[in-house]
Amino acid sequence: MIHFSCDLCGQPLDDRRFEVRLEIVPTFNPEQISEDDLAEDNLQQVAEALQHAEESGNSAIPGSLQDPDDCSAKAFRYDLCPGCFARYAKDPLGRDALRRLNFSKN
Repeated sequence: MIHFSCDLCGQPLDDRRFEVRLEIVPTFNPEQISEDDLAEDNLQQVAEALQHAEESGNSAIPGSLQDPDDCSAKAFRYDLCPGCFARYAKDPLGRDALRRLNFSKN
């Protein structure tokens, strides 16, 4: 039997659970791509990036989640209890939590 737990609070879930699906898809304006962009050969740049990553031990190579230039689509799925779902539904981007932070002015 499969047992579910809330991905936010860890509480065991019964039949009443909520599934949140999040998909991140890059967008671009096709009008911004020029003929020069299509004619450019990026193989050398890819080889240099891979070599640099191997030499430095850096895991943020193109295609990894740490790489800010990663343009591949991502999909996530989370199971939430009713309480966590209600909080998530009110503020899915966590903006209220950021506003509640009080930093000292030193």
